[in-house]
Amino acid sequence: MRSACAIIAATTLLVSLFSLSGYSQAPVSKSDQEKDATCRISGMVVKLADGAPLKGATVRVENGEDREHTIAAKTTADGRFELRNIPAGRYKLIVSRNGYVAAEYGQKKPSDPGAAFSLSPGETKKELLFRLIPAAVIAGRVFDEDGEAVPNATVTASRETYHEGRRTLATTAYTSTDDLGSFRLFGLAPGRYYVSATEQQWGQVVGDREFSGSAGQTAEQGYAKTYYPGTPDISRAAAINVKEGEEIPGTDIALKQVAVHRVRGRVLNQLTHKPGHDVMVMLIPRTKELDWDVGGRQQVNKTDGSFEISNVVPGPYTLLAFWFDQTEGKNHSAAQKLDIGESDVEGVLLTIGTGAIVSGRVVWEGKPSLERDELSISVSPTEALFMWGGQARVDANQQFTLKDLVEGDFRLELSGTSKNCYVKQISYGQTFVKDDVISVSKSSNPALEITISSRGARVQGNVTDKDGLPAAGIWVVAVPDEARRTNFRLFKSQTTDQYGQYDLQGLAPGSYKFFAWEGVESNVWEDDEFLKPFEPQGKEIELHDMDTAKLSLTPIGTKSAGNNN
Repeated sequence: MRSACAIIAATTLLVSLFSLSGYSQAPVSKSDQEKDATCRISGMVVKLADGAPLKGATVRVENGEDREHTIAAKTTADGRFELRNIPAGRYKLIVSRNGYVAAEYGQKKPSDPGAAFSLSPGETKKELLFRLIPAAVIAGRVFDEDGEAVPNATVTASRETYHEGRRTLATTAYTSTDDLGSFRLFGLAPGRYYVSATEQQWGQVVGDREFSGSAGQTAEQGYAKTYYPGTPDISRAAAINVKEGEEIPGTDIALKQVAVHRVRGRVLNQLTHKPGHDVMVMLIPRTKELDWDVGGRQQVNKTDGSFEISNVVPGPYTLLAFWFDQTEGKNHSAAQKLDIGESDVEGVLLTIGTGAIVSGRVVWEGKPSLERDELSISVSPTEALFMWGGQARVDANQQFTLKDLVEGDFRLELSGTSKNCYVKQISYGQTFVKDDVISVSKSSNPALEITISSRGARVQGNVTDKDGLPAAGIWVVAVPDEARRTNFRLFKSQTTDQYGQYDLQGLAPGSYKFFAWEGVESNVWEDDEFLKPFEPQGKEIELHDMDTAKLSLTPIGTKSAGNNN
């Protein structure tokens, strides 16, 4: 095992962008004793190519459970940084700089997860070294069937990811074409990308004036979202493999015309007793395909609340309306399912109202155990990802009320419980809830009861490589038995720290298989097809309430995972 003073190299990984205004140095300790217990990290950021120091890189220590107290600093001219007054704990250590791909401590290659960074009270870590690689670029043009440039088209670069057991595409970068139809997608990490282009919609509402096609014109043909090299079908799209610092020109996309239709209707705001003014209307595809996107959007500014969304490709959609009440500071929405066939859809009425209410209570099995002083219940839509859900605090009497919900299916989530807790049971009226999903209607809804146990099982251990050395940055995953795998809450995962250690807590009773995966995408283990070839390699354990177990694991390599990122 390397000492705390050893130079630890890290390569890169694309991470989410954060505003520098959110960074803060740790507050001054209130006592000398507390100050002595805090930690310090220092090191250097350089270019991978020649080892030259990088000035102005942001180095941040991030605790996933407390984003408000992120500690960060910028590198000086010699590439050095120092972070002080860090409380002991388990962190992510991330470096980012314009023109380079962000790097996380413990990565072996850009697509790998980082290793957790554990700090004991008063510990000092010195001479950490981050080597950044330059970001890549994809460039090209967007044109129509006549070879004419398409200006102001939206171009996106997306990568495969996994969400609740299925593959999907997540947008990594986006831009708009210029007057020549040219685009340049920059800041890309190495990997496989799908590039798509979407023409700006015809219809636009400004006040009471509408600019769109000629009066009476039927928009029978329009431009659908088109993937490189020129297909509206994601299954026929060509992935682009990007290397570090590479600029790939000539990624030209020819937009394809397809049959399209229009959706016309009105928005009524029951809260203001007026037509829906200053309302955003969006059309979201209901699909299980690899990609999802907005099928159309429009800001409703007409005094009668009318709207028209053009260039709609046939298929199933959810039509959403969003309105922000500036007086109360609340968001309100309405939703309606639409199936677009071979003709335009007329006369749609979306009504924004107070929304549905779901009330309930929390029942504790065992002593209540909270990570923070506040326990909250939230719901998120299972289909329309842009639709608002809801959140409610659990009061001192263990009661809560979710308000202003639209009709639809929602997935329940809890936050604020300690790591040793798990959700034992959810009842919705007389029905036991399967997979944490409840159906909400505009009429009265049954009472919701959530039973939380503070007696979860705990499995700890270490991961070592083929040479018996600690393996940092390895995914350790507890996969429930096959009958429970549609309940994604039961999956538990964590990356190993710099010592190859992991600690999974709050496991519900039942049978699990434990895996250690190297170089795989987050949440890919929720996909049954991915899991099948690895089933024999999992270590199976039967867990009961308050069980503790020790388990040593060996990483499963990326080649057998079929990982192409």
